Amino acid sequence: MPGETELTSAYSSKVADDLEHNVAEQERIRGEVARLTAELDELMHDHGVLLSLRQALQSGAPASGRQVPRQKASGKTGKGAKSGKNSGAGKAATLVELIRDHLAAAGAPCSASEVTTALGEQHRDRHIQTTVVRTSLENLVAKGYAHRTKQGSSVFYTAAAPAH
Repeated sequence: MPGETELTSAYSSKVADDLEHNVAEQERIRGEVARLTAELDELMHDHGVLLSLRQALQSGAPASGRQVPRQKASGKTGKGAKSGKNSGAGKAATLVELIRDHLAAAGAPCSASEVTTALGEQHRDRHIQTTVVRTSLENLVAKGYAHRTKQGSSVFYTAAAPAH
């Protein structure tokens, strides 16, 4: 029947549009969650540093080698700036720094699970989870430090070229 065919076609088109919109919204929200997770990670790190400083000030002892968070160049206050490399003597690199270094050294696109496996093997003292790595990678993409490509249903990441 011609009427049923047109109706089926209209519904199929509407469902396809709704699916496309749904996927776009998922990607948008994933990016926002990654950004918020990275912001929370920074706040938690800063909280630990501040607690250490308070304890050191109260006891009169040095703050166990931890550095005071520096203000970001953007002029925002309340969050410590993270160095781009593991330059502090005795200072452990952040997971984001490890991920950026791994992507830069890899020379080929890497999945979140590949990055997790490689970092887990290199840093056996750390418990590195794929979900945290994926969130960190998405945050790096959002900040322009990495690029994301899709190959079928797989997502791969590469380091962005340094801005000079």
